[in-house]
Amino acid sequence: MPPSLPPLLPWSSRIGPERIILAVSAVVVLVAGGLVVAGRLLPFAWPCAWKAATGLPCAGCGGTRSLLFLLGGEWQAALQLNPGAVLAAGLFLLANLYAAGVLILRLGPWRPVLCAWRWALGAAVVLNWAYLLAVSRP
Repeated sequence: MPPSLPPLLPWSSRIGPERIILAVSAVVVLVAGGLVVAGRLLPFAWPCAWKAATGLPCAGCGGTRSLLFLLGGEWQAALQLNPGAVLAAGLFLLANLYAAGVLILRLGPWRPVLCAWRWALGAAVVLNWAYLLAVSRP
């Protein structure tokens, strides 16, 4: 016998996660924008500790440069540098569009079962890392 679903919560209780998505995204965009501006004013870069220790790229190596290429409209360069960063940017945009749709247009919230999503996300990270290892230059 399948488990019964809990009763729906009142509307004001159901929109909490969407507000959190938008609030956290706003902070991320502000901090990232500040770092980009600071980097343009005073060029700096944090070295990758993983690459310094092992000589191999980490799963996120090139992600910042890839996103800067993406924001500049250079899709091919962004995908070649780190396709996982481009995928993450797309998921970031979709999550914010979803949250705005729930809050502004009052669409019904979506609550997926997370087990399959966790495996898919883990597989995407592993595949991205394998790609970075395959194209890394010594």
